[in-house]
Amino acid sequence: MILILGAFDGFHLGHRRLLETAGAMAERLSAKNEGDWGVVTFSPHPGNVVKGREIPVLFTEPERDVLARFLHIPRTLKIPFTPEIAGMSPADFLDYLEELLPVTGIVVGKDFRFGRNREGDTSFLRKRSEAKGWLFEEAEPLSIDGEKVGSSSIRSHVAHGSVALAKRLLGYPFFFEGTVVPGDGRGTRLGFPTANVHYPTEKVMPRRGVYCVSVFVDTVWMPGALNVGVNPTFRQEERGVRAETHIIGYNGSLYGKNIAVFFEEFLRDEEKFDSPEQLVSRMKEDVLLSGRLSGEAARAGNDLYERLGKALRG
Repeated sequence: MILILGAFDGFHLGHRRLLETAGAMAERLSAKNEGDWGVVTFSPHPGNVVKGREIPVLFTEPERDVLARFLHIPRTLKIPFTPEIAGMSPADFLDYLEELLPVTGIVVGKDFRFGRNREGDTSFLRKRSEAKGWLFEEAEPLSIDGEKVGSSSIRSHVAHGSVALAKRLLGYPFFFEGTVVPGDGRGTRLGFPTANVHYPTEKVMPRRGVYCVSVFVDTVWMPGALNVGVNPTFRQEERGVRAETHIIGYNGSLYGKNIAVFFEEFLRDEEKFDSPEQLVSRMKEDVLLSGRLSGEAARAGNDLYERLGKALRG
């Protein structure tokens, strides 16, 4: 089996090179009935164990499962990243992999490091693979407009509200999914009912503000306007940051339904208005703009959203 090694906090365009390389290697081995390939990843994120602090992730494990289906990754091995795993030498870790799977090849990025104190690198992997009779490939990092495509930079873009740029680097919009739970009902009273989803605590939190989003609900795509924030007009800072989505044109109850919210564009920072009437006036503008931008995104990426929808349906 051809294994792609990495933390894989989501799968960005740079990772596509690894997937394509592994697929091509597996194709060469298909005549020997050894043409299987897959991704080896870790949970929690290795940095949480090695650095001893929580590192916000781009995607939760269920969301990464959606992305694996979207990208047609045939197999995913999730290894619990424990202190014991972190303390393994590079050689011991490869032996451990062999105990789990019949390894026939390894694919990694050029800057991949692994093992105790990050002692293992691509040079070690190449020599070890030759000794074991494995195929080995390392992929060059991908840069777009002079910027290296990497999970850490994408997390930073999301945290600063640059979701359109994050979409370019990922190859699809940053998103979250979850079950709609009851809120305080204020949106409905204002004429803009919102879907409230518990935003996963382990995910990177986007910059506070209003976003144009595309929402997958009831197996169809709908435009939406999302507010990330604390609703300062009504002095609700004590409740913490929430992600509340108005799904444009949706009729009916959303409680208990699972939705996926995809960030398209950052529209504006969260504001405190002097009155509910001023807030409603601005929300009308936000909804009109979000509807237009979401429609443009859907028309420009029809195939993308069709494939994402299929992956979300499972």
